[in-house]
Amino acid sequence: MSLIEKNVRDEGDMKMSKQQARLGTFGHIVSRFTKDRSATAAVEFVLVAPLIILVYLGAVELSEVIETDKNVSRTAGIIADIVAQQSDVSRARMDDIFEIGQATILPYDRDKAGIKVTAIQVASTPLTNPPATVAWSYANGKLSPDTKKSTIDIPASFRTNGTFLIRVEITLTYEPITTWGMRNIVSVNDGFPLSEIYYFAPRLSQTITCSNC
Repeated sequence: MSLIEKNVRDEGDMKMSKQQARLGTFGHIVSRFTKDRSATAAVEFVLVAPLIILVYLGAVELSEVIETDKNVSRTAGIIADIVAQQSDVSRARMDDIFEIGQATILPYDRDKAGIKVTAIQVASTPLTNPPATVAWSYANGKLSPDTKKSTIDIPASFRTNGTFLIRVEITLTYEPITTWGMRNIVSVNDGFPLSEIYYFAPRLSQTITCSNC
């Protein structure tokens, strides 16, 4: 072998050794990347995080809706109980009672409840299916009062001859907390309607009057 051939072979061996070294280094880097789970975990978290957030917000909203619905029912019962303990009321007195009702719904304050109190007189005759009429009715503005002396439908179980009843109706639109702050920015739905109706009989007298209702 000539000196030139030997130099060429040595140079080729050196180039091959460098290529093998580079390949070895690259393979080592790839191996480290595939074994390092931190980057993979970060990507997985980015993909899963929105779902986790949605599930969490959904659970929060569901618990808020359930609690607010309980407060609506509780408020209807409280108002009916207070009115049933009166012998006579006035518009000013009813406004005070409505304020108590609004406070009972707290801490929900993204919408005000519609409240209506209606005094109902069931006729003494006929004995079967006697008609029920409105003695007086008062509402807080979000609901309209029933027309005085108009016929009103009530459950058959309350349709007893000569009975006087106080009916309290409450409606409230639950606005999700996740969209309430954006209602002026984006279009959102009308929320979740909540409602309750309570019937009470007078406790201190046969009837309850309202002088200016």
